[in-house]
Amino acid sequence: MASVSKDGKGWRILFTDPDGTRRTLRLGPVDKKTAESIRCHVEALLTARTAGVPMRQETATWLASVGDKLRDRLARCGLVDAGPTGGRTLAELVPVYLERQTHTKPTSQCATRHAMRNLMEFFGGTRRIDAITPGDADDFVKWLTSAARAHRRNGAGDGLRGATALKRIERVRAFFRDAMRRRLIDSNPFVGVKRPKIRDADRQVYIPVEIVERLIAATPDPEWRLILALSRYLGVRVPSEPFSMTWADVDWAGNRLRIPSPKTEVHDKPFRIVPIVPEVRPHLEAVFEAAQPGQTYIFRGLRQRESAKQAERGWWAAINLRQHLLRLIARIGETPWPRLWHSLRASAQTDLTARFPMHVVTAWLGNTPQIATRHYLRVTPDDFARASSEGWKSVPREHPDSGAKSDARGGAKTDAAHSSTQW
Repeated sequence: MASVSKDGKGWRILFTDPDGTRRTLRLGPVDKKTAESIRCHVEALLTARTAGVPMRQETATWLASVGDKLRDRLARCGLVDAGPTGGRTLAELVPVYLERQTHTKPTSQCATRHAMRNLMEFFGGTRRIDAITPGDADDFVKWLTSAARAHRRNGAGDGLRGATALKRIERVRAFFRDAMRRRLIDSNPFVGVKRPKIRDADRQVYIPVEIVERLIAATPDPEWRLILALSRYLGVRVPSEPFSMTWADVDWAGNRLRIPSPKTEVHDKPFRIVPIVPEVRPHLEAVFEAAQPGQTYIFRGLRQRESAKQAERGWWAAINLRQHLLRLIARIGETPWPRLWHSLRASAQTDLTARFPMHVVTAWLGNTPQIATRHYLRVTPDDFARASSEGWKSVPREHPDSGAKSDARGGAKTDAAHSSTQW
């Protein structure tokens, strides 16, 4: 135990270190209340050193905020590791960084905690942040995809999937970028690390509308019929977007629907406007006819669950619609597909892109052409059927090396120039 006393030089903390040596920590010109507060942290540091366990989060937060002078005194007393200015450890800095993430959504904070957990697990809490090199960062990336703990339902394989590992790396990189801006390190070791390979072709599936129509027919619940239609035909993000929709978002006369988007509101995109397509409108009208007077939310019935309270605080993952969808899929005799709700959204974007320009579809679904191409668009059975049944339609084009000249109207100078083009 540590004790506080005062002599002619000011307040001091007396304690015995794990080796049995009596130590004195001089605090300088502080008041008694501050001295008592520091004593509590000194005892926490002693406990961590003696038991070999991580220090308490509040002590780590305090330690990261102390000045270099007090930290040097703590190091001389053997309470913390000695090191140059800026040589803070991960155990000190990670808790402080997590506490500053109050500007992000709860789900983002959870993802950041997972990334920081991986960082601490690989490097250890006592590793100084300025001692982590780009080579160490490369090793960390390899470890994520080969040996990091993955919480998978089937338990198959080791390490994290490429997409998950990439997100963890981005959050770790942000942590080191924050440390750079605070002058704790001179460079970010995670800048330029090789991106992990994303192999998710087996999870990118196209769900035909026939299957969704059978699912809709298999459920008597009008809200479930509507949420399936919204997901497959308009690509809404389930559950956050439909659970946020109110009747005020419906423009019956204009045949349009305002989709609240909790995911993108941090990017100044709190909603988007989509058309009420013919496949959706009957189900929307059925839910409206069954709504109670004064009802605000469209999916009032599905919202009557305890997890909806957590969702309103940002924990949309707490709403479990997966199990009931799995039961519906089993009811119609189909095999569950990967990423149940996301695959419906991706299939919707695939079909809409075949009918409308890309910029229109991405505005309706709330993503970008780059994201759509990389993660959403699928090759459909109709694409194969069309390619195998339609004849090849070649469009005459001018070869860049043919030497053909164009007239003033932009056409080819002569037909001979085209006929001589070699492909």
